[in-house]
Amino acid sequence: MISFVMDMDGMGFREALELLAQKAGVTLPERTPQDIQRSGERKQLQEVNELAAKFFRASLLQQPDAEHARTYASKRHIDDLTGDLFKIGYAPRGWDNLTKALIAKGITADELIRAGLSVKNEERGTVYDRFRDRLMFAIQDLHGNVVGFTGRALNADAKEAKYVNTPETAVYHKSSILYGLDKAKGEIKRQNLAVIVEGNMDVVSSHRVSVTNVVCTSGTALTTEQLLLLERFTKNLAIAFDADTAGIAATLRGLDLARARDFNVKIISLPTEAGKDPDDAINQDSKIWTQAIHDAADVMDWVFRAAFKGRNIGKPEDKKKIAEDLLPEIRRITNPVVRDHWITKLATGLSVSPEALREALGQGGTDRMTGWTGRQGGHRGTQPRATSRTPVKTSQHELTHTERARDVGERILSLFIIKPDFLAETDERLAEDLPQDLSTLYKIWEHAYLLSRSSGQDFTWEESSDEAKQLMDYLTIRADRDFPEQTLPTLKREYELARAQLRAMRGSAARKHLEEEMRAAELSGDTQRIVELSKEFQQLTT
Repeated sequence: MISFVMDMDGMGFREALELLAQKAGVTLPERTPQDIQRSGERKQLQEVNELAAKFFRASLLQQPDAEHARTYASKRHIDDLTGDLFKIGYAPRGWDNLTKALIAKGITADELIRAGLSVKNEERGTVYDRFRDRLMFAIQDLHGNVVGFTGRALNADAKEAKYVNTPETAVYHKSSILYGLDKAKGEIKRQNLAVIVEGNMDVVSSHRVSVTNVVCTSGTALTTEQLLLLERFTKNLAIAFDADTAGIAATLRGLDLARARDFNVKIISLPTEAGKDPDDAINQDSKIWTQAIHDAADVMDWVFRAAFKGRNIGKPEDKKKIAEDLLPEIRRITNPVVRDHWITKLATGLSVSPEALREALGQGGTDRMTGWTGRQGGHRGTQPRATSRTPVKTSQHELTHTERARDVGERILSLFIIKPDFLAETDERLAEDLPQDLSTLYKIWEHAYLLSRSSGQDFTWEESSDEAKQLMDYLTIRADRDFPEQTLPTLKREYELARAQLRAMRGSAARKHLEEEMRAAELSGDTQRIVELSKEFQQLTT
């Protein structure tokens, strides 16, 4: 029953549980006073944002000084119907137009500041508008509540940022919002596919031409929170990247969280002549965009084409770069038949022997016959024996999750080798999230690092055994391969992404376990157990 309500209404587990508990007369754990206070704050700020959206919309349609904004909107093909649907408006010139208008309606300056609409000048004690002379896009949550705004500058010569967003507030968390999902969720569920784009106008233009299963990440890589929202409606994603998106490795890292959560991911590629993004393509011909979605390629197909694009296989250096792009992705494939297909295809494309590529994969840590990525027993290129430390290959899903967790864990330890100071930034749960042999090595390193800091001596790597030494040798090779000549900010982002992936895997496993126990309790009619499990779920999601 819980699964049925979640599926039919696009609800999360907690929402469905609360609805069914209310109908069954079951009392769930009471909300704390802090929960009630937060709920009141969110409702209040949503109302303030809704008033602001109406003000911006009316300004665009009616203000004489907004003629340049109307001209720009027309040039971008934003008609009245589209503008009304997406609550697109205009923030007037001047320092406090919105602030004065909403204060006149009874909104306080403090509420405007907490909503991110106004800013206080601490020196003068005055309050002024955050958004001025900008085309305004209202950002709505899953249920259609206005929670924030994106403002696009209209003066090309202005020194301010091209885009200004609402800061983090009680109702707006950028990592938890998908622009347009409130309008797209029904069609996403019907088609069992979510199309992900990078810009607000990509969403607006898509909906204008009746391609309505499209949402936007606002220029950020997909986050765990966004993926949890999408999971309510589909596990299938088709992602369009702007033409100026970074290289293959960076693009794939942006998809790692989605793939870690077992989403089926395809890549949308636009023809070069269609422009740099879906908005450009739609303005040329909407059929270009619909065809591109239809022709979306599996990740491996896309990676293969992208790796060969613009490279000359007659040059050894280009061959090496192609292999470096493709072998890590082939290594991820657990099915030996599928993996061998791509090895053979790459060998043909590079005019090399499949054996040479299999050898390269083996050196990278994947046994070519079994698909095991790790040295669970510390031996490179051999399948580990099944022990209490080694997961037995019982199912494709289990093996996939184990391999993914290990791959991410190895990335983290490789980053420690490049930048030992990252050991000072780890959290206490890391050791629990890593596979056992990686966890053991991490604990040794962490102890040695902290000891060196307290004693003022230089940090030196330590290994507790020959197996650990072999593992470190492999991690050193992987560090050189995965992070060549990376800057410190890039390495830090890589570490944060990998750590977030491990947390997502842990959270996903815990949620699935709770849901299974809840279904069992529901079938047995054990209402007390349902209440106990709901408490655990609440703790897990707060």
